[in-house]
Amino acid sequence: MTRPSLAKAGVSAAFAVMLSACGFHLRGSLPATMIAKSFYVEGLGSGDLFVQEFSNILSFSGGSLVATPSQAGAVIHIVQARQERRPIGLSKAGRANLFDLSYRVVYEVTTPQGEILLPRQEIDLKRDYFNDQTSPLSQTYEEQQIRQEMQREAAQLLFRRVAYALSRPPEGKS
Repeated sequence: MTRPSLAKAGVSAAFAVMLSACGFHLRGSLPATMIAKSFYVEGLGSGDLFVQEFSNILSFSGGSLVATPSQAGAVIHIVQARQERRPIGLSKAGRANLFDLSYRVVYEVTTPQGEILLPRQEIDLKRDYFNDQTSPLSQTYEEQQIRQEMQREAAQLLFRRVAYALSRPPEGKS
């Protein structure tokens, strides 16, 4: 083996050891103890970005989104999903140029029979957004991207909360 190839092999081995020791791991599947692996989302249409992202996360984790509540192990009731835009700063000309964007999702999780598995909770995300008014088309696009990213983040938070809540042993049992 030549000296450069030996150096490359050593660097590769060192990198592999460091990567395995740092705690990095790919997202796994749903916990084996989880009481439901199929879900029905009610309150938002299947074309909503939040629902699509939640469905993608579920499918990557081994779960599924089903078409009817009777097929689901748990039903996620979206009570409210609302985006807001509120001005919080003004330019020298008196126009709003700093905005507070928020995305709020209120939800609860039940069995298909209506038994509450996770009581009503909310996810509330906020972002500040500066609009300098020099290029309105790009600013509109940037705001749209921020809103979409907030919906994706909310779907990820919902998934983590539901996975945690439904994988814990029932109260009083260990």
